[in-house]
Amino acid sequence: MAWTLSVPNSRTKKTLLEWAHEQMKHGVPRQVICDHLLAKDSSLMSLEELEAASKAESELFGVMVERNLKGKSLESAGKLDKAIELYEANVVDWFSGNHPYDRLRIIYTKRKQYAEAIRVCRAFVTVADTLLEQGSKRGDLAPKREKFIQWIEKLEQEIHGEP
Repeated sequence: MAWTLSVPNSRTKKTLLEWAHEQMKHGVPRQVICDHLLAKDSSLMSLEELEAASKAESELFGVMVERNLKGKSLESAGKLDKAIELYEANVVDWFSGNHPYDRLRIIYTKRKQYAEAIRVCRAFVTVADTLLEQGSKRGDLAPKREKFIQWIEKLEQEIHGEP
């Protein structure tokens, strides 16, 4: 999926966060907004604009990190349904790390909710494909993507009763 985003001309932390929340209301994932905030050539930005973009991105990304941390804590406390809610929010927001996808895959597989586990694995593959297409320099994406594809195949075999 491709989103055409244009950051507002007035680039303060406040205006960037207002813009980001408006984009999210229209279905743009939080991670896409974070990446977009940092994608502009920094040599074209004033120091104040660069600082505002960095702070806005950090705040938006921090929400997703906090969800993962709280989800991990909830899992430890045996509150899996609450943890799932937080991890699923990060899947919707296209979190670029594999943590929420891994945790959901494991939880859903233990519950024998294989279709849900497959959905989450496919979501990670989509995010990884998009990041790779955009020229991400992350060396971990391609191998993680391949691992999720392998999990999809294994989970599909579970559904179809194949060994």
